[in-house]
Amino acid sequence: DQWFPSSKRCSGCGHTLSSLPLTVRKWNCPECGANHDRDHNAATNIKAAGLAVLALGE
Repeated sequence: DQWFPSSKRCSGCGHTLSSLPLTVRKWNCPECGANHDRDHNAATNIKAAGLAVLALGE
């Protein structure tokens, strides 16, 4: 999905922020309190999405 919110979705609890300006490099999840580096969080979410696709065999 081209518009998968990889940077805006908390890799800990799955909460998705409604907006996250590109200038914001670090953020805290308002639901679980996890602290995220934008790029690391996006990479973690993309990896999880890829593993889910592999597990489903799609």
